[in-house]
Amino acid sequence: MENSNERDILSIEKEIDESIENEDYEKLNRLLDEREKLLPMLNETELRDIYERDQKRMKILEGKLNEFKENALKTETGKKMVQSYLQSDEKGTTIDRQG
Repeated sequence: MENSNERDILSIEKEIDESIENEDYEKLNRLLDEREKLLPMLNETELRDIYERDQKRMKILEGKLNEFKENALKTETGKKMVQSYLQSDEKGTTIDRQG
């Protein structure tokens, strides 16, 4: 691999990892598009290495997606609880907070 390409791909790979860590998915998409343009210049071993790193990245992203789903579910549950409380309060029902 040519040195300038190696520097470029390694730099992009580092930024990809940082984007995942920082949850900057817009930047991640840009970097993946940028990296895609360089892939045809890489040899088979380099491509395999990237593939292996991408597999690890996918696991990290799956974990973040699961966290996001859990947070969304908790938010929705909380929202329903508040709405239920507000509806009960409007009807004059009180909730025993000491129990």
